[in-house]
Amino acid sequence: MRNPLYKRLGRDLRSNLGRYLAITVIFILLVSIISGYLAVAEGMQDTFETNRQECLVEDGQFSSYFEIDADVLNEAEKPGVQIVSSSYYNFDVLESATLRVYANRETFNLATAISGRLPDGGGEIAIDRLFAEQNDLEVGETIRVNGAAFEIVGLVSLPDYSALFQKNTDMMMDSIYFGVAVVSSETFADFPENQMVYSCVYRYRDRDLSKTEKYDLSEAVKKSLVENGVQLTGFIMAENNQAVSYVSDDLGSDMPMMMTFNYIIVAIMAFVFSIIINSTIEQESAVIGTLLASGYRKGELIRYYLSLPILMALAGCLIGYVLSLTVTPPLFSRAYYSAYSLPPLELGFSLKAVLNTIVLPIILLVVINAFVLVRKLGISPLNFLRRDLRRQKNKAGSRLPNFGFLTRFRLRVILQSKGSYLILFFGMLFASFLLMFGLGILPTINHYMDVVGDSAIAEYQYILKLPVEAEAVTAEKFTVYTMETTHPRADADYEVSFYGVTENSAYFTDLALPTGQNEIVISDALSGKLGVGTGDELIFTAPYTGDTYTLTVTGVYPFPSAFAAFMPIEKLNLTLELDADYFNGYLSSDKLDIDDQYLATTVTREDYTKVGEQLMSTFGEFSPTFMLVSIAIYLVLMYVLTKTVIDKNAMHISFMKVLGYRKREIRGIYLRATTITVLASLLITLPLAYYAVALLFLIAFLNLNSYLTIYIPWYVFGEILAIGAASYFIINAFHVRHIDRIDMAEALKDRE
Repeated sequence: MRNPLYKRLGRDLRSNLGRYLAITVIFILLVSIISGYLAVAEGMQDTFETNRQECLVEDGQFSSYFEIDADVLNEAEKPGVQIVSSSYYNFDVLESATLRVYANRETFNLATAISGRLPDGGGEIAIDRLFAEQNDLEVGETIRVNGAAFEIVGLVSLPDYSALFQKNTDMMMDSIYFGVAVVSSETFADFPENQMVYSCVYRYRDRDLSKTEKYDLSEAVKKSLVENGVQLTGFIMAENNQAVSYVSDDLGSDMPMMMTFNYIIVAIMAFVFSIIINSTIEQESAVIGTLLASGYRKGELIRYYLSLPILMALAGCLIGYVLSLTVTPPLFSRAYYSAYSLPPLELGFSLKAVLNTIVLPIILLVVINAFVLVRKLGISPLNFLRRDLRRQKNKAGSRLPNFGFLTRFRLRVILQSKGSYLILFFGMLFASFLLMFGLGILPTINHYMDVVGDSAIAEYQYILKLPVEAEAVTAEKFTVYTMETTHPRADADYEVSFYGVTENSAYFTDLALPTGQNEIVISDALSGKLGVGTGDELIFTAPYTGDTYTLTVTGVYPFPSAFAAFMPIEKLNLTLELDADYFNGYLSSDKLDIDDQYLATTVTREDYTKVGEQLMSTFGEFSPTFMLVSIAIYLVLMYVLTKTVIDKNAMHISFMKVLGYRKREIRGIYLRATTITVLASLLITLPLAYYAVALLFLIAFLNLNSYLTIYIPWYVFGEILAIGAASYFIINAFHVRHIDRIDMAEALKDRE
């Protein structure tokens, strides 16, 4: 027989419509965001990996100062690889951007046309889709490359440039000032050969090699090249090439964080439900006692009181899931496509999203609230009829200090509703965390840009292929060499630039160079990233020789723009077994006249700030999303939980009206108690949220080849307080009306 109690569901829903709608909104937001993210992240991973396989992405690449003889390449292929030429040109385009131009790929790293087509004749070019979007370029427009006008016939993605890193040592990809493009082979042959950068890529013939076997095979290729006299300027496996591997490492890396958010919100909502159910049972204790005395079983009551909250949560989950398939995917995919050069996304069904955002939350809600109901309904029917729901008898009330009557009354209201206020505190902590993250992204990046811009070593840094003399008063020689080190507490490798600096350098001011042979001074960026300081030992590996060096840190130098280590130039040359007078770079405040054939790269002061501009482009659009979600959580949790406090005290409010208390005085007691609790929670959660955001930044940017720390100006704390307070006072206006509508007849009901 159908339980007659279910006929009350409609009435219960109407009487608490605001409460249940608010809860439903939370689940709609939660599921639409988390499920939408999971669907996009999994779809992006599948699309990305499929594209890499179909386009035959490289397993490694190497470059040299000069073109490598075909016989040398044939010899290097013998260990078990296939090598093809992948030389390119770097041309200045637009106002201050660099476009890396390749010939059409026919063997490895095949281009994927996003729109338009690949070039097949003179005067045609296809450029990277992301670079085009960042610079407002479209198919059909023209772009000047090497002094000639080229028609853009297609927008493409290249699997070896899914993240637009111009150099593997760059701190951040740069889709604003750096892009890649392809032209026809005939057009490529017409470019000036003296500007060509000689590069080759290779793929393993055996596609089932282990990680160790891949490394050994790559080392064999490199050894063959070196033994045959090739002067390598770079040799890197795909796993260590940021342009190739950064996206695969990053896709889905936010899943643990998003799932943690999901579990936290679900747990909070489960306890919110339990508080609501507790409040409902207290309000209907006489009815429950009558039902139990009439023969209703506890199981029937448990199922009834579970049904409405679970139905509303399930409705919110289902609506949110529909939105996650239709509305939210463009939000998350746009975030990926604004940062990376990726092929078109193909979304599919995500079992993980369904299990984690619908099945698991509903099961958790049922289990937690069933436990609460079983425990609550363990009281005898007689006690329900008497409205005596205490499980512990004769428990003395808490003794309060000798404050004034109204103050002690408010404290008593807070103590009676401490469970609701505790859940409200954790909800506000989570919302403050989201708000601080959303509001802190832009100030952090702006601060980073300012600090990095001010820390530029010189107006110009010239990295040379071969030592050549330059005539300039401001030019200062230095040696730079890249090594790798591993994070001591994480599975992450970082490239560190070693600078051999002259004594009394005009550019590295206040740098106290170490005196020992195996000693270094490190940049504060590297120190902060690794968590090391003076006296610690670090192990570095030379990427082209495999040699390892154990060096002792003697100091930390303020240089936030890069992971760097500093030694006297003679000691670095000796460590690397180079001539004592060797150098491969110049620092200068003036532009130097160096022949392009000897110049590897030039770094200017503006190059440092490009990192911040890319971060701003990548993460800036997340800020409004986090703010909207945080404000919604503030509003819903405050409304539901503060209304529960008022409902719990409805009888007392009614008694106070009977005794002649005015509405204003009643509000002052009950609403002010909640106001004090909310404002105190806001103040307490701010430092906790700050430390949580700082930890998140440390974890989220662990793989980033730079040290980005959270920077929260004081005005952001003020904004969070203002948003939290405004959210509460908006809700408070609804509670004022609710208190005013409580009838004095409540006090006349049987409350024995």
